[in-house]
Amino acid sequence: MNLDDRATYAVRDPQQMARYITELPAQCRAAWTAGMAWTPPASFHTPSRVVVLGMGGSAIGAEIVSTIAASVTSIPVHIVRGYTAPLVDANTLVIASSWSGDTEETLEAFQRTLGGDGMRMAITSGGRLSRLGESLGYSVMTYDFDGTPRAAIGWGVFTLLGVLRRLDVIAVSDGLVDEVIAALQVCATDWGLDQPSDSNVAKQIARRVEGRLPVILGPDFLEVAARRWAGQMSENSKQWALFGALPEIDHNLIVGFAGPEAARNSVHVLMLDSAAAHERTRLRIRLTGEALDEAGIEHDELLIGGDNQLDAIMRACYLSDWVSLYLAMLNGADPTPVAPISKLKTELGKHSRS
Repeated sequence: MNLDDRATYAVRDPQQMARYITELPAQCRAAWTAGMAWTPPASFHTPSRVVVLGMGGSAIGAEIVSTIAASVTSIPVHIVRGYTAPLVDANTLVIASSWSGDTEETLEAFQRTLGGDGMRMAITSGGRLSRLGESLGYSVMTYDFDGTPRAAIGWGVFTLLGVLRRLDVIAVSDGLVDEVIAALQVCATDWGLDQPSDSNVAKQIARRVEGRLPVILGPDFLEVAARRWAGQMSENSKQWALFGALPEIDHNLIVGFAGPEAARNSVHVLMLDSAAAHERTRLRIRLTGEALDEAGIEHDELLIGGDNQLDAIMRACYLSDWVSLYLAMLNGADPTPVAPISKLKTELGKHSRS
């Protein structure tokens, strides 16, 4: 398989996932503009807590924002993936995020928060969520995007960042956003289709993990990026992928490195690294790598650029987009369809709700 042959993508990527990945920097710009243009309802104020309801691709962007918030504000941003919702009060901002607007877990969790005082809003491209929010007089932000939920990560991150800045939850400057988007534009060239394999890190990583079970480890704030890597490899590349966090895995998973030979021979560990990570965590990355060497487990340490957490996280996530695309090509898979997810939703629809 020649990853440098454009004809490969014309055949195996008919719905143009590569185009959506390439256009991520522009998507981030549009999302930030939309978030900053949002006008909070008169009843809104700076919340004491933010709860974001979402699943899959609609949740990962919110988790990135939550990770950033943990280091810059005392106002917690919680992510809820599921049917239930935590108790909320008048000082809680509840945001339901669903690309389709029809995600049943998000809809049910949102409905559980209705009634009483409090701030409610929805971020969606339409569907039942949009209609529900509008019927109740809630703030509904809609965006026009014709790709998949996982390809809308720019909308998931930068729209929410804009909203939270407008509410004085997170102080994110225009200059910082400009720097991050500029960095992603450079990455789009360095990792894109036209960059030859001998100088394209994304293509090289895809080659190394081909035929293996990737296990992605993220240190500190890059845990969310490790989750993104696993999700992108599952959905785009159509294969198993797992993720974990450092230093947590040094308290459990490291013992399993000596496990069955078949397992050791089948995995390839990718350890994300960043200059912004805690110095002791970075030491653990090196020592964990030595433990992997001793166990005979293939691994790579990937140093992610970026001068701050948002920059590093977005670069790491963007690299996963490109690697998963190239791995899909190597696997002979179309990166866009997610038939098992659609099938599961169909089967769920056959069972009445209690």
